[in-house]
Amino acid sequence: MGKLFYFVKEALRGFLQAKLMTFVSIVTIAVALFVVGIVLVAFLSVHHWMVTALEDPGLVVYIEDAVSGDSARCASLSGRIREFPQVVGAVMVSKDTAWSRFETLYGPEMLDAVDVNPFPASLEVSLVTQSQSPEAAAELKREILQLDGVEGVYYSREWIAVLNKLRTWFTAGALLVGPFLFLALHSLIANTIKLTIYARRDLVTNMRFVGATDFYIKMPFVLEGMLQGMVGGAAAVLGLVVLRFALASFSLQWGLRIGTLWLGPSYLFLLIFVVGVTFGWIGSMSAVRKFLQ
Repeated sequence: MGKLFYFVKEALRGFLQAKLMTFVSIVTIAVALFVVGIVLVAFLSVHHWMVTALEDPGLVVYIEDAVSGDSARCASLSGRIREFPQVVGAVMVSKDTAWSRFETLYGPEMLDAVDVNPFPASLEVSLVTQSQSPEAAAELKREILQLDGVEGVYYSREWIAVLNKLRTWFTAGALLVGPFLFLALHSLIANTIKLTIYARRDLVTNMRFVGATDFYIKMPFVLEGMLQGMVGGAAAVLGLVVLRFALASFSLQWGLRIGTLWLGPSYLFLLIFVVGVTFGWIGSMSAVRKFLQ
């Protein structure tokens, strides 16, 4: 217990004594973690946008007016389309709903000269993941066009292909950049803490002269590094909280949904804080080990 008290006391003393170096170290850690947080938010936002875009209707099935006016025939057609294994869901859009959507998007002026609703009723069909490729969508289109009461089927072959390519490239880029980003963060923190240790190299030399073990010498520095990581992580979290409120009007993702589990912003902020403490510990261990060699 006495050793632990000594380690903590020395870590706090070093933390408060080397004001300039401690400040530089904390600012470096805070900025690095703040950038990591921004990158994580960007990744989560782009990933959410891609998933949402791919969940949007892959096909729009236009229904003949004679069928859309007959509720029984319309329900039968909807049921047959939902039975396709490639279909995960289908939403009916009535003629009136189509009119309202157009009016909302482009204004009522464009419809002033129209006496009769020109928009057909439609089914917005969502596809399972395995059927979101252009080839699978084209095959489903051919099958749906054979159904009685279908006036036409629309899908964007290029848009589906582009989304799939973007999702693949983005995932590959994140997997490639992620390790380099954390390696750079580790190097940055380790080198910064190494400077604080180098500034007190005389103390380390004197402790070795009086017979102190390497463990006894390095523990205060390790705790000091963790304390710097803790304060830097807290500063980064504070900056991200401010940024979140400043960008509240933008549709950014500050959390991650895994199945039915929603990991909200508090988990992201906790992760940034833990990363700060962890990298403060790893960085200080690395810096002390090299310095004591």
